[in-house]
Amino acid sequence: MLKINIGLIRGVCQMPAYIAYEKGFFKEQGLEISYSIDPTAWLLPNKLISGKISFGILPWTRTVSARDNGDNMVVIAGSGYEEPATVVRKDSGINDLSELKGKRISLPVAGGMKDLTSQVLFKKYDITPENTEIIRLPSGDAAMLALLSGRVDATTNVEPYTTMAVEVGIGKIIARGKDVVPKTPGCSITTTDEFLQNHSDVALNFLNAILKAEAFCNREPDDAAKISSKYIGIPAMIIREALRYNQPHVDITGSMDAMMRIVKLMKELGYIKTMPQDFCNFKLLEKAMAELG
Repeated sequence: MLKINIGLIRGVCQMPAYIAYEKGFFKEQGLEISYSIDPTAWLLPNKLISGKISFGILPWTRTVSARDNGDNMVVIAGSGYEEPATVVRKDSGINDLSELKGKRISLPVAGGMKDLTSQVLFKKYDITPENTEIIRLPSGDAAMLALLSGRVDATTNVEPYTTMAVEVGIGKIIARGKDVVPKTPGCSITTTDEFLQNHSDVALNFLNAILKAEAFCNREPDDAAKISSKYIGIPAMIIREALRYNQPHVDITGSMDAMMRIVKLMKELGYIKTMPQDFCNFKLLEKAMAELG
């Protein structure tokens, strides 16, 4: 059985990997998986590039940035989809996205989908550091803690954390990813060109296991929430509630137009110098989906 190291973070977007591991779907595909869970996604690119891990599930925009820097990361499938939601404090008086201007907003490190979803909102509603207090923090967790503690009025985060803010009685969700960045992936299954070239059979087996896990998540959301609770550190009941609004989505073959709009925004913001076109390769995903029927 082939030993493979994978890098994960925490969230609904990672659930196919948690489930594939716990339910033995990786082993069914002849893969012996070891995993690490990092506190934030921006730690994963270096692990991929250095070969410490073979696959990571991280924001696809990190892969765009890596390609822009000359590194050879490549997205081969989705996992999270239309992930971010904008959550405000119930006592903030904010009821609509148009009311964010002039309030206090927290953001995580630049370049992920939480940040870029916020940037879409900022552009639409003319929100700038000059008219709004925008606090940049080192992680999505830190940005959420700023909201829960009352330091800020609003933040954009992913599930199950936005639902958690609602369930503890502090937050109110005023928009979801489908409203702001429709059809846009979030954390995506990522590897390197070299690994894909040298181990395409392994990558195909990995995707077969992930697709089976996605189907399990859709079919058995209660069990999927229970399995994922120990990885995410959030009660299963909150994860289950989050799944009513946002689910993993592996097939992102129809998302390229939405992704390129975000790439264009990244260039406008100065996050990247060029607009890489080769950051995705969905050939094995299409093959895996065809085999699954």
